[in-house]
Amino acid sequence: MKKKLLTLLAMAAIGAALVTGCGGTEPTPEEPSVAESIVVDDASLPPMDEEIQQLYADAYKIYNQISFGKFDYDEETTFEKDGFEYFKITDSRFKTYDDFRTFLLQYFTEQFVDNNILSPDNIMFAKGEDGGLYYLGGGRGTNIFYAGHTFAMDREGEEEMGFKATAYYTNSGTAYEGEPFYEAPADPENYTTQDFLFVLWKEEAGWRFNTFHLFY
Repeated sequence: MKKKLLTLLAMAAIGAALVTGCGGTEPTPEEPSVAESIVVDDASLPPMDEEIQQLYADAYKIYNQISFGKFDYDEETTFEKDGFEYFKITDSRFKTYDDFRTFLLQYFTEQFVDNNILSPDNIMFAKGEDGGLYYLGGGRGTNIFYAGHTFAMDREGEEEMGFKATAYYTNSGTAYEGEPFYEAPADPENYTTQDFLFVLWKEEAGWRFNTFHLFY
């Protein structure tokens, strides 16, 4: 019961509507890590230059991990904070909590990282007494009605640019079972839509996302 409550609290902190059970395993040579298993379809990328497309693809992968709790972790190495039990993430890219923050700053602005992903209000992650990266061990559920999305430019300037995504969801009350599409469907009456705005800021190190979304 305690573990289920912790997961619910963590997902509420990042705005999730559905919660799935915990999970995590140590990667082996025969089994790729969860990070390696996240694939971005080239057709799903925004219609921008290759540099921004690559930035989007890399940002998507780590944001997907964060949203769905797709981390390898050690169930035996735990850390307690504010009455919650956290598990140590074993991803070799994040040997410490600070490494994780530095990694995120390759793709997102400092404002987005500190006010959203690593916000004090988001109890999903914690910095252990050993400086390691720990998390509660859970992930939100997907939107099973998601069918696809399209992109369109919204703004383009020297210091800020943005593009809009229109996501499509089945309105039949049943899960979408086909392959995701990335062009407007011929039968739009069968879908409801939701718009998402992605904004990038030009920082000293280059373009970084100041807003980011998943559609499902």
